[in-house]
Amino acid sequence: MLSSGERSRSWNQGVKIHVKFVMSSWLFHLVAASVIIVLVFLHPPAIFSGDTDTARNYLNTIVSSLSTILALSISVILVAIQMTAGNYTHRVLDFFVRLPYNASLFILYLFTIVHSFFLMAKIRDPLREPLPASLRPEMSADLVLVVICFLSLLLYMYAVVQLLKPERIIELIEREYHRAFVKRRYRVALDSVEQICDIAKRAASFADSLTAIRCMEVMLQIAEQLPLPRNKEDPLLQVHRNLVDQWVEIVGVAVKENEAGLIGIVLDDLQAQSLHYVKEQAFSAAELVVRAYRHLAFSHLLYEGQVAYMERVVEHLYDIADSCSREGERGRAFALRTWSVIRTVGEITFASQTPAIPVLLSGFLMHPRFEATLAEFPTPGERAEGLVSYFGLWKSFVGKASIRDVARWATWWRDGMSAPELGQSLALLIAMHLNRTEVVQTLAWVWGTSLSTHHRERVRVGFTPWLDDLFDGWPLPDLNKQDPVK
Repeated sequence: MLSSGERSRSWNQGVKIHVKFVMSSWLFHLVAASVIIVLVFLHPPAIFSGDTDTARNYLNTIVSSLSTILALSISVILVAIQMTAGNYTHRVLDFFVRLPYNASLFILYLFTIVHSFFLMAKIRDPLREPLPASLRPEMSADLVLVVICFLSLLLYMYAVVQLLKPERIIELIEREYHRAFVKRRYRVALDSVEQICDIAKRAASFADSLTAIRCMEVMLQIAEQLPLPRNKEDPLLQVHRNLVDQWVEIVGVAVKENEAGLIGIVLDDLQAQSLHYVKEQAFSAAELVVRAYRHLAFSHLLYEGQVAYMERVVEHLYDIADSCSREGERGRAFALRTWSVIRTVGEITFASQTPAIPVLLSGFLMHPRFEATLAEFPTPGERAEGLVSYFGLWKSFVGKASIRDVARWATWWRDGMSAPELGQSLALLIAMHLNRTEVVQTLAWVWGTSLSTHHRERVRVGFTPWLDDLFDGWPLPDLNKQDPVK
């Protein structure tokens, strides 16, 4: 139950939203402008005291000036709208047409111009004769209307400038999305989503990071509110696939334009969305994010040399796997597949970025949640499969790593793992298989272990189904060599 304070705040918020909605309607502006005109004519101030000649000149000036000012203003505004539409979205023209200030401005200007015409036709007295008393209130009212027209033009220009701001365009598109979604007009809602994504991509293309980031904030809010698919046949899955694909395209544009901040934000948003999927056990949708990360790694980040973001991608995949591992058997299977993707991404990265291996080591092989995720696998088979994926990646690392990097990793493994023995045996045998004798000696020294046949026996018992994968079909190497510890 809501407290009285919460109910009061909720009621006040509802009233504000309703008032804002009413004041932003065409009908309100039409009524407001009409009321102003009626009040001016009911209570005109006695401010005009000129003769007929002055009245004619004054009315002629009003007609020409107001007409010219209105035409020039609309022309300038249309040029600005065209430029904004070219930079962001064509929807800005629709928003301009529906701008409620159009109603009040045009009715004030048109009424004042037309009234000046009629009033000029009523003045039939000779030049420099006093203006008839019956026309003086109308002249005074006309003068007040001119002042109101100029003031309304200033308000109108301010409203148009606010409309042309990218954040306002995004807000209006978001509002249309919510209205369409509530009315179950899903096609219109999806169009609004695509328009926000288009704005983000265009903003990224000409270095407008703030606008692109705002688009991503809106997109994440929309994605979290969407109904979730429950299986691969659910039509909602296609909706989420389109959404994730749009984010991938945004990253592609940001990478080409070297928009570092936007790249990181989109990657983080993908992670947040995937964790939302996992929490709701929508694994078919979470799979879309994992595939998106893999596609980004291979098609954009690695291709453009964005090695630092490759590390972030892998860290996010580890986090996704950790979240999945606590969601039952299906979640653990998904976590193992995610680790397999990490291995694939890491193998290609280590193979192509040898100078960056010290930088990549922490994110790829020393993730703080690795041990916690591994501990969630209850069966030896699941643990073994997870270790195979991990040490398949480690194999790519150790093939080119320096002794210093190997010692770093060995210290982390020794101090961070609650049961490091099985992994130690795997690491020693893989290093010997790759003829990295100095690595074998470094590992044995850091771990204080002897090089004997018990490592082979331990691996043979736990990893028989995967030995050909890890050792390329070769038999397990012989570690019966001089013990470096001695």
